[in-house]
Amino acid sequence: MTRDISSHGFYFRIGERLSAGKKFGFSIMPPWEFTQATRAFISGRARVVRVEEIWDGTADHMGVGAVMEGYKFGLSESSSGAAIQE
Repeated sequence: MTRDISSHGFYFRIGERLSAGKKFGFSIMPPWEFTQATRAFISGRARVVRVEEIWDGTADHMGVGAVMEGYKFGLSESSSGAAIQE
C-alpha cells in the first residue's frame, strides 16, 4: 500500500522483506479523485533508501522509503492500484 508520494520518492508498506539499496520497478495508480476519474498511472524505477519493521497488530509488514530514479506518466485500462516488479 502506497502511503506518501512526492516528485522524488514514495513510502509504502509491503508484506515481504526488502533491503536498502535494492532497485525495483514500480507502477502506482493514484486515487481517482486526483485523476478526474481517468485511469492515470506513474511507473518507473526506484531504489530502497529506508526500511522499517511495522507490527500493525495482525501482521508484520515492512515500511519502505524509496527514491525514484526515473518515472513516466501514462493512461491504463486496468483498475489495479500498485505493483512492484523486480
